[in-house]
Amino acid sequence: MSFRKNIKRGSAMLVGLLMMSGMANSEELTIGLSVPAMATGFWTSATYGVEKEAELAGVKLIKLDAGADTNVAQQVSQIGDLIQRRVDAIIIGATNGDAIKPMAERAIAAGIPIIGFSSPPSTDKLASYIGADHYDMGRLQAQCLGTAMGGKGKVAMLSFIEGQIWAEYRANGFKETLATEFPDISIVAENRLATTRAQGITASEDLLQRFPDLGGFYTTIDELAAGTVTAIKAAGRDEKIYVATSNLSPVAQQMLTDGDLVCTSIQKIVGQGRSALREAVKAANGMENEPAVILPAVLVNPENLATTDLSEVVAPMDYRP
Repeated sequence: MSFRKNIKRGSAMLVGLLMMSGMANSEELTIGLSVPAMATGFWTSATYGVEKEAELAGVKLIKLDAGADTNVAQQVSQIGDLIQRRVDAIIIGATNGDAIKPMAERAIAAGIPIIGFSSPPSTDKLASYIGADHYDMGRLQAQCLGTAMGGKGKVAMLSFIEGQIWAEYRANGFKETLATEFPDISIVAENRLATTRAQGITASEDLLQRFPDLGGFYTTIDELAAGTVTAIKAAGRDEKIYVATSNLSPVAQQMLTDGDLVCTSIQKIVGQGRSALREAVKAANGMENEPAVILPAVLVNPENLATTDLSEVVAPMDYRP
């Protein structure tokens, strides 16, 4: 399935129409949600979107959190539990697409449709895929960072761990755009191990020591950016190095306000959560799904942060999954 094709949006009135037509009773449905790390900025906002749409649809939602992007075995076990509970559909953001594939296909074989969310299981049997244009998010970062650096210099990348397809698309969008539009900027190193703020600090400290003339950092998520900014400030070089990232958690909003980030490319995370729940209800009711629902990327910088509508982007600051 191509994630960049068949781009359509579900109707916010879907559940009501189904109920009126007598084709479904959403109040009898139970939808499972399995994600890597609900406490992270992205999955907090994603869960909020799923939860709010579930309340609107009147369906029961079972939320399961693997606890970390590396906790593959925990997620496999949790999906197995959802299968045993015979939920009507499962929304999965995978810790690792390849590793989660067998359990996802086991659910499908048991008659439980799977909605892939952002980082889907690596199967072509999904009922639907929900995500952002991750390649475009990387492209926007490259254009922003390249312009800030004056079209020349050296960049290091903190590209997240392998196995997350969204991270691959973002990194590829960044690399290919930089090569095409800013040929005088070179990527001197790429870290594929760091996933947390603490790991971002360590990785960035190492890169700053190895490459004292770095002019910029690409980071895949805002928690990594927070670690990079901390390392840069500790090295006393915050006025010479630009940092670009993706996502817009409260952490990133504060870094933009403080001038620590040159920009962030963002996705409509809450909107994706709402779309995922709508597609799950459709699949559970045997209705035809959109093969892919892809929401567009948006660039936010210190200048337009105050005027950007965040209602479909991030959860309220006081929300906890």
